[in-house]
Amino acid sequence: MKNKILILGSIIFVSSVAWGETLRTLPQASEIVSQAPVPFEHHIASSLISRGLEEEAAKAFSQNCVDDVYSATLLTHILSTKLSIATADIYDYIASQTLFNKSVDLRDYADVVSLVQNVKGIGKQKEDLKAIKEYIEIV
Repeated sequence: MKNKILILGSIIFVSSVAWGETLRTLPQASEIVSQAPVPFEHHIASSLISRGLEEEAAKAFSQNCVDDVYSATLLTHILSTKLSIATADIYDYIASQTLFNKSVDLRDYADVVSLVQNVKGIGKQKEDLKAIKEYIEIV
C-alpha cells in the first residue's frame, strides 16, 4: 500500500513539475480578447470622433465608408507595408473622405494615388508611382 501511494505521489509530483510551466504560459481569456483585431469601422469612427464628431454620427459615417470591410482591412495592411505609410494615416484619410460622402476604393489606382499624395504631402515621385503600380498589380 505504501509503495502504491509513493508511486502515485511521485507521478503527481513529476507531472506537476513537467506541466506546471506549460499550463501557466497558456494565454488567458483576457489576453485572447485583447489580441482580437479591431474592426475597420472602429478605426474610422475613432478617427472621426477625434475630429469632434459625435459617437453616433461617427458610427453612421464609418459604416458607409467602404463596400467590403474585410478586403479593406487587408488592403490597408498591404498598402501600409508596400508604400511604408502608417495605417493610422490611411484610416484618417478614409475618414476625411467619408465626411464628404466619398467612398474610397483601395483597388482603384486614382484613389490610391490621391491617398499617397494626401498622406505623404509630396508630389508624385517615380518610386511612389512604381510602388503603387506594383500594389495595384498585386490587388
